[in-house]
Amino acid sequence: MLLDVKKPKVSRIARIENDAPDAFQQLLQDYWTWHYDDSLYDAVKLLLSTDLGWENGPQLITPPVGEVISPLGYALAHAEKEVRKAALQILDITVCVPAGTALIGEECTLLEIDEFEIGVYPVTNAQYYRFVEETGYTPPKEWQDKTELSYESYALKGDHPVVWVSCEDAEVYANYVGGRLPSFAEWQYAARGTDDRLFPWGYEIDTPRCNTTELGAEGTTPVGAFKNGITPFGCYDMIGNVWEWTNTPYDDKETFRVACGGAWYYSHDYSTCISFDFFSTNYAEFVIGFRIAR
Repeated sequence: MLLDVKKPKVSRIARIENDAPDAFQQLLQDYWTWHYDDSLYDAVKLLLSTDLGWENGPQLITPPVGEVISPLGYALAHAEKEVRKAALQILDITVCVPAGTALIGEECTLLEIDEFEIGVYPVTNAQYYRFVEETGYTPPKEWQDKTELSYESYALKGDHPVVWVSCEDAEVYANYVGGRLPSFAEWQYAARGTDDRLFPWGYEIDTPRCNTTELGAEGTTPVGAFKNGITPFGCYDMIGNVWEWTNTPYDDKETFRVACGGAWYYSHDYSTCISFDFFSTNYAEFVIGFRIAR
């Protein structure tokens, strides 16, 4: 994770117990790499007060990277339900993208976009597991290869993007949480903002701001690992990590849907704000995930 941990554990706990607003803000600065707003205060305070490897994480993800375990990953596999619940609250957060004029595609076609909400992160294993448990929906293919569906079956990877989900699966999940998939135009607007930037952070390749082949992870990474790669509207992981389904058909028969953003399996050349591919609605693969919109 992109952690800037400068204080020992005793200092972290002392500052949690300190009611001064600046003490909490310093905690966020030193430890918290994910999205924060006031609605998350109680959840974040609980997580920061729990031993989740806060002082043990690497300060930066640098290529080539091995397996990265984040404090949120530890939280999602924690024995205490309230800790797991707090971590899921972090992952469920959305941001409001205001109405505006988007520049779509390489040609920068002008398109008016209505206000909408979009997930700060792609949907993760832990969120999808909750959905499977509560609905009895068929789990992803790689989960079916395991003898028992449980948190332990993907221990410490609860905050990685879920994969092996088709567009049809993603739409069922989106309906379950009272949402939908974003359109191609909405997705690109959320990733790019109001200008013609190629990457969420600007116009130049700059690693390690996302998980592409240049990073060397050879798999997914925890959501929120790249604070320096967030979009102008505050979304994480829109470039690299996993392709993300949209609700936009590629063909007239609507048997194929557009997916955006590239994945860890692809280089920066194929992982940009305007990168897209198309797949059959019932197709699932190890590099395709999704995020929700409303």
